[in-house]
Amino acid sequence: MAATIGGTIKVNVTGGDFAGIYTGDFAYDDTHLTKVGSEFMTINGGGGNGIIPGLLSMNFRFLDFATGLNLVTYTASDVDGFPEYPLLYFENGIPTQFALQLFSASGKDALMFGDPKSFNFALRNGTIGGDGSVTLEITEPTTEPTPVPENSSPFASLLAFLGLGGVHLWRKSRKS
Repeated sequence: MAATIGGTIKVNVTGGDFAGIYTGDFAYDDTHLTKVGSEFMTINGGGGNGIIPGLLSMNFRFLDFATGLNLVTYTASDVDGFPEYPLLYFENGIPTQFALQLFSASGKDALMFGDPKSFNFALRNGTIGGDGSVTLEITEPTTEPTPVPENSSPFASLLAFLGLGGVHLWRKSRKS
């Protein structure tokens, strides 16, 4: 059964004026995942090379390019190459990293998720930059688990049968 699965993005920038933890979230539908080996997913599955559809959303809160002072939420549709990007990598069904680039209108400011699990950025007209590490973590699937019937013992079945038989005999005796 396919499930919509959500996760969190955590970027740890360790040095410079913009050191800190920056976060985001993502969601995907695992319908087309084989969960074997390396797989890649986008919004529409385009681009060939076995890239499958299923990425539902990606949001990342980071500093604005112009001043580096205000947090802005960047979404999947802001990414260069949308809808073929962002690309979500999986290893045996577990999301391991994003591949994406996002540029400012001037082209001098950018942020990038790359390999291996790295994050790079340039702000303030490209004059200040830095890097960090990226961690993806899965949250609980948003579909309800399938209920499993309780395992009843033969003794419980016997008691139920005897109980029904007793009710039948009681009703029969009341009618006569």
